[in-house]
Amino acid sequence: MNNSIAPLFVPGHVARLREKAASLGCSSLLVDIEDAVPGAEKEAARRGAVELMLERPGVCQVRINPLQVARGFGMGCGREDLAAVVRPGLAGIVAPKVDTVDALRAFDAALADAERDAGLPPGRIPLCATIETALGSVNVLDIARAGLSRPVRLSFGMGDLTTDLGIEWTRDEAEGSMPRAMIALASRAAGLARPVDTVFTDAADVEGLRASAQRGKALGYGSKAAIHPGQIAVILDVYRPTQAEQTWALRVVEAAAERSERGEGAFLLDGRMIDDPIVVRARDVLSLAQQF
Repeated sequence: MNNSIAPLFVPGHVARLREKAASLGCSSLLVDIEDAVPGAEKEAARRGAVELMLERPGVCQVRINPLQVARGFGMGCGREDLAAVVRPGLAGIVAPKVDTVDALRAFDAALADAERDAGLPPGRIPLCATIETALGSVNVLDIARAGLSRPVRLSFGMGDLTTDLGIEWTRDEAEGSMPRAMIALASRAAGLARPVDTVFTDAADVEGLRASAQRGKALGYGSKAAIHPGQIAVILDVYRPTQAEQTWALRVVEAAAERSERGEGAFLLDGRMIDDPIVVRARDVLSLAQQF
């Protein structure tokens, strides 16, 4: 299953859920050894993450714990996590609660140390920085512009953000609109890949999930994490360009090519002006469609 646009979260310590995830044939898994795992189960989660990575090499990203605890919850055992899971076949590391550029660089340095210890070239493993606090939200542009040598991407975490702010995470997610948009803007401004949108925690609320995915897509997100296999199809359906969008994009690209050969610039198509930015957008639609 090509679910790279809807990576599935899997608690690392629950063997039944790991086995289920492996059986689905997903192309992208987010193995969690952070918030979904009780403190007493961290070591079991590390072992579980490695087992799943060995079974599905190149598929598993791992969300580690913070390097140090800055709030009243969580465990600062990120370095132990990295020592356990960094090995060939790891698809990436997800760093939680990234508040500042220095915090991101600390994760980068710790990951580089783990890469060297594992005999891997430093800077090879991608790093996803999760922006999920008030401080991280106001610093997001600086974080996005950190200029690390490894591939970097941002993601949005609504649950921790609302906890940090002491507010309710509502169904329409209006309280997260500003930081959610800022993450997408910062990613684009820094030349990063489109960010990963927050999860939607009500696995039974299909329409709520669809609306949430549509909001993220409209802001410029490139994917949305799933917490249940049943959410994957909905997320993919939202992000997949419709047949009408693909037909429009193909007509725009073909018409632009014809006019370019004649040395012409902007033109009208179905009464709408088409210039270079619209042509670029049409090419992006066709490129995205190919991923499905």
